[in-house]
Amino acid sequence: MSAHLQMLYQAGIIFSIGITLVLPKAVEGCSICASLAPTLCDEIGAADIAVMAVYDETPTVDPGVNDPDAYKSSFHIQKILKGVQEVSEGDALRVLFFPGETARSGDRYLIHGNWIENDDQTGMVIRWTTPIAMTERAIDYLHIMWELPKEDVQRLIVAMPYLENDDPMIRRDAFDEFGKSPYEMLEKLKPELDKNLLIDKIQDSNTEPNVKKLFYTLLTICGTRDELPFLQLQINKEKLNASDALPAIIACYLSLAGAEGLPFIENAYLMQKGSEYERRAGAAITALRFHGQEASVINREKIADVFLRMLETPTLGAQVLSDLARWENWSAVDRVANMFIDAEGDTLWVREPAIRYLLACPNEDAKAHIAKLEEIDALAVRNGRRFAFPRTIAKTTKIKDKSNLESPLSGARIGNRSERQDSSAKKRRTIDTNRQGQSSGRVDQQVNHWQYGLPLAAGAIFVILLGWLSIRRG
Repeated sequence: MSAHLQMLYQAGIIFSIGITLVLPKAVEGCSICASLAPTLCDEIGAADIAVMAVYDETPTVDPGVNDPDAYKSSFHIQKILKGVQEVSEGDALRVLFFPGETARSGDRYLIHGNWIENDDQTGMVIRWTTPIAMTERAIDYLHIMWELPKEDVQRLIVAMPYLENDDPMIRRDAFDEFGKSPYEMLEKLKPELDKNLLIDKIQDSNTEPNVKKLFYTLLTICGTRDELPFLQLQINKEKLNASDALPAIIACYLSLAGAEGLPFIENAYLMQKGSEYERRAGAAITALRFHGQEASVINREKIADVFLRMLETPTLGAQVLSDLARWENWSAVDRVANMFIDAEGDTLWVREPAIRYLLACPNEDAKAHIAKLEEIDALAVRNGRRFAFPRTIAKTTKIKDKSNLESPLSGARIGNRSERQDSSAKKRRTIDTNRQGQSSGRVDQQVNHWQYGLPLAAGAIFVILLGWLSIRRG
């Protein structure tokens, strides 16, 4: 491959990663589990054409050739999954594909195609995406899942045995089937679940962390109060070495214990002092946020009371101000104003979430505070306005229609299969801004989209330039 084409190819990869980073709303999952990718079936559904193709060969090209078509590898279609009227079995394909060392002629790949205008804008042509290597088992799995009805609990029943498959692609995709399902869909699995088997899998050291989170969530559905001692033991173990499963454990415990379990969680994770305890407190906040926004086991007002007590520790309280605003709990206006005034040194970042809470509040006393706080730190107030919550975030009434709620495992519809945890003040601000836009479909539709579009566009350009400079320096 010429240096010019290699640079374009690498820049394309960097651009894709950059879009993932500057569009956190697109990849953010729900509050319990890590971000997920679309399933194989989702990707097929989004494409115009999808085929299983056999790899033939990749041409050898002399150095200095800059024609991209010269580098395209040859495939032929073996089976059409989507688009039978547009392509035929046996058709030859030429796709820009750079095979790895293990690629061999005869290997099978999943390839998507989309109709686009040709370069002369005189007609439409098919643009083929990067081929996805498929093992025989993965192909069998894909054919089974593709034939199942969408939005049906049967998909989860079929996918469950594949969660521990030897093929990592199959395991990941089966997990993503659960991750994209709304919580009410998971609840339909209750007749299929065995709580004792779930506990055995949770305690098995070979169970992958993401799957362990899923099993805690399923235990939420089929468990009883008899499992509370086991969950309390797991929560106490996590005090010493918190794992990624901690939010799911706490959410499961609260689902089975109800409001009676709040004091235990509050004392164990929210009343302790020190940076290490505050990091672990984030897991409890995530679990409580799930129960306040998506579940119906605990009255939301009781969770709001816990969040209000957290304001005594500003660095923790600042993390829940977006939730209090989303639930239109304006009882903390004076305390939040004092948080802004008292912030100093490493805690100055709390001023921006504080001012966003006050800006969202419709009460006159909040407006009076804002005018005074602007004299103290005009920059923080200006930044707060840039990322302000819409005036109407959500109603405090319980959500009756759960059809749009995401499960504790729901995740990204687009993007890479990766987990990201943001800790800086700037990233917290971005996450809070995006989460307010997911509140039960009641977000104010009059938000000025340019307010977000311009920073996102600037971020994408920056990432592209950074990648280009890195390649040049390399």
